[in-house]
Order: sequence, then structure tokens, then C-alpha cells
Amino acid sequence: MLENTKNLFTQLKDKQSFIMLCSTEFEIKPLSIRNNWFGGYWAIPDKHLERVVDLLQNSIIKQNLLKQVPCL
Repeated sequence: MLENTKNLFTQLKDKQSFIMLCSTEFEIKPLSIRNNWFGGYWAIPDKHLERVVDLLQNSIIKQNLLKQVPCL
């Protein structure tokens, strides 16, 4: 699951917004999430890993939908 998480995270265009989303969701400081979860350690706690994958998948879906919407 961790490899899937890494792959999904690399697909995100706005990583900072996702880190802020995780910070709000898990009540952890954004800097801590960026450095420990997505910075190289990839030390996402097992109890949060499934939810992080869900958030990543939803963020990528939204990202792709926004890309398809034509500008008026």
C-alpha cells in the first residue's frame, strides 16, 4: 500500500494543498506531515494509511476533473 501511496502522491499537482488537507484531517502540523509522511521517510502511521490513500485518490479525481472542464 505504501508504494501505491508514493505513486499517487507523485501524481498530485498541488502537493501543498494535499498536505494541508491531511493536516486538518489528522490534526498534525503540516511541516511534520510533509517531512515525515511525504518527505523521504514515508513514515505514514499504519492507522492513517488507508485514509491517506482515499484522500489521495479523491484529490487526483478532482484534479483530473478540473483539468477537463473547459474555461468559459
